[in-house]
Amino acid sequence: MSHQHAIIQDEESNSTLGTHQLPKPMGWKVLVQADQAKAKTKGGIYLPSMTVDNQEYLTAFGRVIAMGQLAYKDRDTGQQWHGEWPKEGDRVSYGKYAGQKLTVNGVKLLLLNDDEITSILPEEVSVTAYVE
Repeated sequence: MSHQHAIIQDEESNSTLGTHQLPKPMGWKVLVQADQAKAKTKGGIYLPSMTVDNQEYLTAFGRVIAMGQLAYKDRDTGQQWHGEWPKEGDRVSYGKYAGQKLTVNGVKLLLLNDDEITSILPEEVSVTAYVE
């Protein structure tokens, strides 16, 4: 008997995905679950739509949940690139308009090229949007 584990949840829709439901990135693609802008505070106060819109506009970070077999490898030789590169489970940042946006069973995902990820974020770091 197979045992399904919900591995990711969409905070906005409360939808979940199991490993068997995840799209499999091909080639040098990386599948990321983007962090979602909060529509209300922990105390239950709803934020103004302008604040939520600003957060959505500026939020360009999430967690790597799957990687294609050629991610972070040389396109011609297949050899691993030198240096430190993201791996599954890492929190990362990327360009705001990067990637292909997908919704799978209510969960919002982003399919990026490996070179569209700009940094690995330490786990203990809190990242928030700002507007000047």
